[in-house]
Amino acid sequence: MRFNLPKAKETPKNYKIIPWSEEFRCEFPVEKVKKLLKDEKIPLDRLINKLNFDYNMDRDKCILIKSALENEPVLVNNDQEVNLTINIPFCVWRCFNCTNVMYDKTKNQDIYPYFFDALLKELESTKKLINDKFFMVKNIAFTGNIMALEEDKIEKIFNALNYTFCNISIEVGAPEFVSEEKLKILKKYNVSRIIINALTFNTQTLRKLCRRFEFKDLYEAYKLIVGYGFETSFELVVGLIDENQLKLERNLELACELGASNIDLYSSHCRYIDEPNKSSKNIIEQRKLLDFANNYMLKKGYVPYFIYCSEIDGGCFENVGWAINNMANKFYIEKTQKNTILIGCGTNALNIKLKTNTESEQFKNPYNISQYVFGIDEIIQKKRDFFN
Repeated sequence: MRFNLPKAKETPKNYKIIPWSEEFRCEFPVEKVKKLLKDEKIPLDRLINKLNFDYNMDRDKCILIKSALENEPVLVNNDQEVNLTINIPFCVWRCFNCTNVMYDKTKNQDIYPYFFDALLKELESTKKLINDKFFMVKNIAFTGNIMALEEDKIEKIFNALNYTFCNISIEVGAPEFVSEEKLKILKKYNVSRIIINALTFNTQTLRKLCRRFEFKDLYEAYKLIVGYGFETSFELVVGLIDENQLKLERNLELACELGASNIDLYSSHCRYIDEPNKSSKNIIEQRKLLDFANNYMLKKGYVPYFIYCSEIDGGCFENVGWAINNMANKFYIEKTQKNTILIGCGTNALNIKLKTNTESEQFKNPYNISQYVFGIDEIIQKKRDFFN
């Protein structure tokens, strides 16, 4: 005799509940979970059920955080190793969506050359500081938009660095700045990774964000970059204006097909999505898109290597870095965990020194370009005092 047992019904997901639960509503949930594993001696294979049943964490987030723990590169920190960031705050224009402190180069020609001189002065002073302290530079990350500078200025900046045995990455904000001449300079100075801040591949959305390029421009620039043998990363945003799940899936599919080493998915609430108010409906839709994006990336063979949660009070939306073939950007992990010595040059650049294994101290360069230019000597002295 056969019995036709009814299929169990799936419990519908309650998107009104904060997905990371109260105990893990923080910027760096991975660090909290690591502490939980250590304190309660929980085997990793039981972590998902522990977080889901005992701490009421959403099951999709449990799977995400377990995968991040399994795939996070092992970092061995040395007191003599440092990371260097260089922020270039100039662009040809400022896009509506830009979150950086950026200045329109054409409208600030009066101070543009003075900034460049101040930056070179800070880079030379930083080199002396690094030599005096016997530091070894592990990673150099250019933020802002170095590709918007002229070729001779890019060459002068790299000449002022001259560090060996380090990984160098740069950001590209707009494809029109990518040229063969500039790529040859980057290759000459051993730049390893180019991060393309695309946000989306949807041309209509790019226009709404006042970005002055289309997908075809991104594609042509990407072909040039890959042709010179650089590692590539895409930065995409989940929850952009008028981008539903279907458009998001197309973005993710294109990024995977193009073969980027890293695809970093960011979730921003007020600045990007259609409704600036934090309505319940809006928050729920954002969470659904995030769950879809994370599950899609796992199915495509990419693994999470860093998780940083933003908008904690408004819904705990996570930013997740995804990598394939062990190509994780280790500098991102060190930076988000703040367990590394960081020296920053340029406007709004962050400096971090370690007090203990779990505590750090930091200060930032001025974000205002005039304060930076006219206070460069004071900034240099403050930095020397800070690291001594």
